Amino acid sequence: MLGCPAGRRWSCGPQRCCCRLVVSCFKTTAEIYDNRLGLPQSFAFDNFVAAWTRADLGQNFINSLIVTGGAVILTIIVSAMAAYPLSRYRLGWNGIMLGLFLSGIMLPIRLASVELFTLMRNLGLLDSLIGLILVYSAIRIPFAVFIFANFMRVLPSELDEAARMDGAGEARILFQIVLPMVKPAVSIVAIFTAIAVWNDFFFPLIFIFDDRYKTVPLAISVFVGQFRTDWGLVFASLAISMAPILIMYCLLARQIREGVGSGGGAK
Repeated sequence: MLGCPAGRRWSCGPQRCCCRLVVSCFKTTAEIYDNRLGLPQSFAFDNFVAAWTRADLGQNFINSLIVTGGAVILTIIVSAMAAYPLSRYRLGWNGIMLGLFLSGIMLPIRLASVELFTLMRNLGLLDSLIGLILVYSAIRIPFAVFIFANFMRVLPSELDEAARMDGAGEARILFQIVLPMVKPAVSIVAIFTAIAVWNDFFFPLIFIFDDRYKTVPLAISVFVGQFRTDWGLVFASLAISMAPILIMYCLLARQIREGVGSGGGAK
């Protein structure tokens, strides 16, 4: 639950939290402390303008888009290539490999933050968007492989055999036949990866030191101080940062519903 400015918890559901977020975007910090449930005195966009300029959200948005887009694309490609042989071929070590990927889901990667920081420093990937993309992709690949393998497993094997008879290679079968048939899986992996990467504060905090490469969560943190927090700008910047994920979800909502409704199968 989100903590309110007065130090108490907001015991409400997601819908009420979203409504309060939207309403608080138009309030000053004094108004939020005075009446956190009431409407603002005026629906001016001063908080949005101040949040965008003071936190340099324009550059941070570009950085977050690059990191999120790169992580989503790399995760989909690598995990699809890994899930294809595990789900389409009868190999003796398929179960062992899937177990290893599942262990990657269960083990929290933050336990290895020190070793990961040392590895990134040795590779020269600190203060680098490419470094963040590689870290996020490595974290999300186990989950993505699990999703892709479940969807690919139910596809009829006759599709692969027919494509091979026509002279198609394995790469062409994967990217031109199998992946288009598991679009719900692609959408699920894309939206879950995008949400996790876009909202993450931890890894940019420990890997990024230059202001030029900061992401949106790091930019929003400038409004939270030790002795004073400008809640109006915090809520406004949070509302701005939610927009890309909401747009992405609206575009992929149909595919996600199909994937959930099919119970892991392909339509």
